[in-house]
Amino acid sequence: MNIISKFYRVAALTTMTLIAIPAVAATVLTYGEPGPNRGARAEATKWFAKEVERRTGGDLKIDIMWGGALFKANASRQSIAAGVVDLGTIIPDYFLKEMVSFSLTNLPFENLDPWVGLKANFDHMQSLEVSSSLAKQNLVFVTSYMLSNVIMLCKGDAVRTLDDIKDKKVRGVGTFGKIFGDLGANLVGMNIYKAYQGLDNGLLDCSQGYMNASLALKHHEVADSLTKLNWGIYTGLGIFINQDSLTRLSASQREVLNEVGVDFIDYLGQNVLKSDDAAEQRFTQGIDGRQLEIISLSVADSKKLYSASQYHIGKWENEARKSGFDGKAMVEKYRASLTKYSQERDLEGYPWTR
Repeated sequence: MNIISKFYRVAALTTMTLIAIPAVAATVLTYGEPGPNRGARAEATKWFAKEVERRTGGDLKIDIMWGGALFKANASRQSIAAGVVDLGTIIPDYFLKEMVSFSLTNLPFENLDPWVGLKANFDHMQSLEVSSSLAKQNLVFVTSYMLSNVIMLCKGDAVRTLDDIKDKKVRGVGTFGKIFGDLGANLVGMNIYKAYQGLDNGLLDCSQGYMNASLALKHHEVADSLTKLNWGIYTGLGIFINQDSLTRLSASQREVLNEVGVDFIDYLGQNVLKSDDAAEQRFTQGIDGRQLEIISLSVADSKKLYSASQYHIGKWENEARKSGFDGKAMVEKYRASLTKYSQERDLEGYPWTR
């Protein structure tokens, strides 16, 4: 049962009076998105909005406000919770204390498959522990987003081995960024939407990125090389709705929101896989006469990164425990989900190929 359905099952038991109000016009929800109106995530967001409208026969519409028009990425949680918008995208690494349970899925686990990561993330966010924590913040989880495998874009000297990261000015995010710091990088606090300017003006030597997102943000215009780290996948983003906005929807509207949220996982997983391949091909061939050097980190170096990740996963478990969660159990359950969906893919193929 989806979290939205669970929320309303409880609400139905505690509601004293029900008032039926006939729908006289389409309900319009405002969606806040800090990213641009292009790229795999943008296409998936448009699909989400169109599907909600189509499946409700136009009864429920979503108006997307792009490019941080209503709030920046580091204010998304507060803005959605306060009702500045009805729903929108939240990146948990900006809210590590408030959304510690959600940030689990942005740890560097041994998975490089977007669809597998999305499925495991969705299961994690459906748990009672996570949904209860979100409810206290006036938020309800709708569905999972993701960015894809972590890469490194550099201007000037490329990152060919882990030793090359030392002393470079690097934009890093979350646990991935902390590990870059452990390797000797000089970390620069900057969000991904300002990385273009940072690389262009020399504030950055390198920036943590993601294949299709970097194409959408045009980082190839200011970078010289792209290093595939073969190390983890940035899965933990999500669509969240204000709890009060959800309450105002009809039962049928909520049901459609549930259904589209579930179907969104397969749509986005397929889209990210295709978009990543297409982006890498374009970078390799060159765009407007500018070609990126594509480098793949050695297997040995990637193993070193995974080894370095274990300390931070343990640290996350401790932080989760301080916030009232069984962090160790959450990690074990998440790893089990990654294994489950990897095996499903290997045995049955992706859902869109069956």
